Amino acid sequence: MKRVGKALLVIACIIGIAVGGVRLVMDKQVRKMATQLDAVAAVAPEQVADGTYEGAAETPLVKVTVEVTVQAHKLKDIQLLRHENGQGAPAEAMIPDMLSRNTSEVDTVSGATLSSKAIRAAVRDALAEGAAN
Repeated sequence: MKRVGKALLVIACIIGIAVGGVRLVMDKQVRKMATQLDAVAAVAPEQVADGTYEGAAETPLVKVTVEVTVQAHKLKDIQLLRHENGQGAPAEAMIPDMLSRNTSEVDTVSGATLSSKAIRAAVRDALAEGAAN
C-alpha cells in the first residue's frame, strides 16, 4: 500500500510540474502576442480624412475587425464587425471610451487584456488607413 501511495504522489508531482510548465509557455506566448499588438502605431483622428475605414488585428487567440468612421477629424463611430475571443467580451466596453475621448489610446479592460489590445490595434489600423488617404 505504501508503494502505491508513493507512486501516486510521484505521478501527481510530475503532472503538477508538466501543467506548470505548459502554463509558463502559454503565458510567455500571450505576452508576446500582446507586445505585437502594442507595436501597431497610434494615429490621432486629427490626421485622418473624413470617411469610414476598416481595420483588423489578429492573434491565434483573438481576432478583431472594426469599422471606424471619422468626421471632422473626430471619431464618430466604431462598429465591431468581428470579435472572436475566449473570455474577452468585456473589452468591448472600451469602444464608448474611445469615442468620448476621441482616441484609440484608452486603458485596457482588466481580465480581457489581449482582447483590449486587439480592439485598440484594429482601431489604430483603421485610422492608419484613413491617414494614408
